[in-house]
Amino acid sequence: MTFAQPLRLASRSLRRTPAFTVSAVLTLVIGLGASVAIFAVINGVLLRPLPYGDPARLVGVWHALPGVNIEKGNQTSGTYFTYKRFGRSIENMGLSQPGAVNLAAPGSGGEPERVQGAFITATLIPTLQVSPLKGRNFSDAEDIPNGPRVVIIGEQLWRTRFGSDANIVGRMIEVNGLSREVVGVMPASFRYPASETRLWFPMQLDPNASFSGGFNYDGVARLADGVTIDAAQRDFATVLPRMVEIFPNMAPGVSTQLVLDQAKPRPILVPLREDQTASIAGTLWMVGAAAGLVLLVACANVANLILVRADSRHRELAVREALGAGRRRVLMHFLAESVLLAAFSGVLGLLLAWFAIRTLVVAAPAAIPRLAELSVDPKTVMFAVAVTILVAFITSVIPALRVGRAPLASALREGGRSGTVGRSQHRLRGAMVSVQIALALVVLAGSGLLLRSFQRLTAVKPGFDSHNVATFWISLPRARYANDSAIVQFWSNVVQRTAAVPGVRSVSIASRLPLLQNGMNQNPFYAEGDAESATKIPPLQLYSNADGKYFETMGIPVLAGRTFHPLGVQRSGEAIVSQRTAEQFWRDPTGQAAIGKRFRPLPGAPFQTVVGVVGTLRDTALAGEPTAAVYFPVTADRDTLYLQSQRTMALVVKTTIDPSTIRSPVQGVIRDLDPTLPTFDVRPMAVAVRDSMAQLSFMILMLGAAAVVTLLLGAIGLYGVMAYVISLRTRELGVRVALGASPRSVAAMITGQGMTLTLVGVLGGLVLFAAVARFLRGFLYGIAPGDPLTLLIASVLLISIAALASWIPARRASRVDPAEILRAD
Repeated sequence: MTFAQPLRLASRSLRRTPAFTVSAVLTLVIGLGASVAIFAVINGVLLRPLPYGDPARLVGVWHALPGVNIEKGNQTSGTYFTYKRFGRSIENMGLSQPGAVNLAAPGSGGEPERVQGAFITATLIPTLQVSPLKGRNFSDAEDIPNGPRVVIIGEQLWRTRFGSDANIVGRMIEVNGLSREVVGVMPASFRYPASETRLWFPMQLDPNASFSGGFNYDGVARLADGVTIDAAQRDFATVLPRMVEIFPNMAPGVSTQLVLDQAKPRPILVPLREDQTASIAGTLWMVGAAAGLVLLVACANVANLILVRADSRHRELAVREALGAGRRRVLMHFLAESVLLAAFSGVLGLLLAWFAIRTLVVAAPAAIPRLAELSVDPKTVMFAVAVTILVAFITSVIPALRVGRAPLASALREGGRSGTVGRSQHRLRGAMVSVQIALALVVLAGSGLLLRSFQRLTAVKPGFDSHNVATFWISLPRARYANDSAIVQFWSNVVQRTAAVPGVRSVSIASRLPLLQNGMNQNPFYAEGDAESATKIPPLQLYSNADGKYFETMGIPVLAGRTFHPLGVQRSGEAIVSQRTAEQFWRDPTGQAAIGKRFRPLPGAPFQTVVGVVGTLRDTALAGEPTAAVYFPVTADRDTLYLQSQRTMALVVKTTIDPSTIRSPVQGVIRDLDPTLPTFDVRPMAVAVRDSMAQLSFMILMLGAAAVVTLLLGAIGLYGVMAYVISLRTRELGVRVALGASPRSVAAMITGQGMTLTLVGVLGGLVLFAAVARFLRGFLYGIAPGDPLTLLIASVLLISIAALASWIPARRASRVDPAEILRAD
C-alpha cells in the first residue's frame, strides 16, 4: 500500500470533522508562521553573509580605553595610518564617519532634502571589495586635504532623485551649498556604514597633520589570508605604540604618549557581521526563543486534539484492527492526518510569515540593522519545510504510539459503549496540558518582567520636560554661511520669527538634544588649578552649544548662577555646567562653588568661566547614569580652532498646543529665511523619549504577543481536555447525582482536576523560568530576573484563566439529568 491511499482517507476524515480541522490548522498556522517569520529575521540580520567580497575576513576595528572608562572607542587618523603602515596582519583598512548633508540637484526639479551620507577613506570600498554599479571609486588624489570635490551616490538615490540618468557620472550636484562631481554609483546592496546611507564623500585625512585628533572614525579591516582575529589583534597591539612616531600630539597641548599612557587603548577586532548586529542580536535570539515556545505549545495543543480525537474513535479503531485492517494501517492513518494538517498549515504559515516580514520592514522597529535585506529566501523556505515535517512528526507520534501500544482486548474493553479510555490516556493528555501551561508561564513571566522594566523606565525622571516640545534640525552649509557671524545671525532670526508663531510659548536652539545621537561630542575638562590634569586626561564631559532660553524651553532647572544672554548679545568665554560636573570638580551639589570657576576644553584653549549650574540629564539613555555636561553659548566673535559655532542645530519649540500643529508654520519660517535649507528629524521630544526605548518596546510587543498566544492555547487545551473527559464520564456523573451528589460538588470535583493539572504546570513553569531567567538580565531595568511579584502575578493570572477553562465544562457537567443518562444506558 502506497502512502497516497492513507492520504486520501485522511483527507476525507478531516473534511468530515471541520471543527477539529479548522482548530488544528489555525493553531499550527500561528506557531509555524511565528517561527518562520522570526527565522527569516534572524537569518537575514544575524546569519546571512554580508554583501561584500569574502566577508568572513572583514573585521570592525575598535579600541577599549579603560583609562577613561570607554569600553568601545573608535579610530583616530593616527591609529588608522599606524595600522596601515606598520600592521602585517591586514590586507587593507578603511575608515568611515556618518554625516547627513543638504542635497540639491540643479535641473532635477526636486526640493532640497536632507540625505544621510558618509565620509570614507579611498581605501574603504576596496577593503569591502564592492565594485561601483557605474563609474569608479575615489582616487588617492581625491582623498587628500583640499582635493577635488567629488561624490559617489547610491543606486536608490540615482533612480529616485535622478531618474536613472545614464549620464550621471560626471554630473554636478549641490551638496551643502557646494558643487560636487558624481564619480560613481554604488549598487543598492551596498549599505555601509548604515542602511540609510545614500552618498559617500572622500574623508581627506592628512597623514602629515600636526595632530591626530580624537577617536572619531569607524574602522573596518580585511585580514590577510590565513590570519586569525586573535593574531591580528596581537599585531595591532604591538604596533599601536608606534603612533607616536607619526603623530607626536593628539591635540594642542595633549601628547600622544600621554593619551597612550592614560587611556591605555587596547585594539579590539570583531567579525564585521557581529559588529553590525551586536546591538540587536540578544533581542532577536530572545524573540526567537519565544517563537519556539509558541510552536511547542501549538504542537502540544494539536497533538492533544489528535489524541482526544483518537480516543473518541478508540472502539472503532480497535474493531478495524480486529477485522484485519492491521495496526500498521491504523498508524499510517494518524500519520497521514498529521502530514496533511502540517502541510496545509505550513503553506499558510509561510504566507503569514511573508506578510509579517513585509510589515516589519515597513515599520522598521528598534533600529534593526540590515532590515531592508529581509526576505523569504530559499533558506527560509527550507526552514519552513523542515519545521513542517518536524511538526507532522510531533503531532502524530504521541497519539500513534498510544494507539499502537494499546492491546486489542484492552482497547475493546475500555472503548465500550459506555466506557471510557484508560487512565494512561488521561495521564498523557493531562501531562501535555501541564507542559503547555508551564511554557505559557515562562513566556508570560518574561513579558511581565519586560513590561515592569518599561514602566520603571517611563517613571524615570530624565531631568527635562518633553511635554509639548517640538524639535526641528537644521544644518547651515559653509558655502552660504561662511563664518560665525552669519551663522549666529541666522539662528537669531529663526528664533525671533518662530517665537511669533501662534501657540509658541518658548523657542531655543541647541547643538545636542537628550537621548539623541546628533551632536554627540565628548571632551576632557581641564579645571583651572587642577594639578593632576598636567599628567593625566581629566574626566570626559558631554559638550554642546545652546542659547540662554534652552534650559527654560526644555524644563531643565537652573540650580545656581544664571543662563546665557539672548542670541546676538551672548558673551564668549562663558559656560554652564551640569550639577554632576560641579560635584565632580568642585565637590558641591548645590553648584554655588562652581560659579566663577574657570576651565578649558584643551590645555592650549582659552579659559571659560562658569556662569551657571543646571540640573543633570540622563542624556544618553534613560537606563544610563546621569551625564556630566558642559554648555557653551552661540556667539559671533570667536571663529577659533577651539570653539566654533555649530552649523547643525536643533530648533526647540515649547508650545501651548499640540506640538504637531506648529510643524508647518515653523517650517514656513525657515523656508522664508532660506528656501534652500531642509529641516530634518522633525518630531516632538516625547517621540524621541519613546524612540529611546524602541528596542525594549519591540521585545515587549513580541514576547507579549507570544504570551497571549501561549496563554490562550494553554487555556484552550485545558478546556478541551476537561470537556472531553466530561463527555466520557457522563454516565458516571449521572450516577453520582442520582445517588445524592450535589451539582456543586460535581462541579468542584471536575474543576479540581483541572486545577491539579494547572498547578503542576505552574510549578514546572517556575522551575523552567528559574533556569532561563538569567538570559533576560541584560534587558531589564530596576528589577531582578526572579522578581517575586512578577512571578506571582503571572502565576495568579494563569491559574485564574485555567480555573475559568476548567469551570465552564465542569458547570455543564453539574447540570446533567441523571434520569436521561440512566434511561439512555
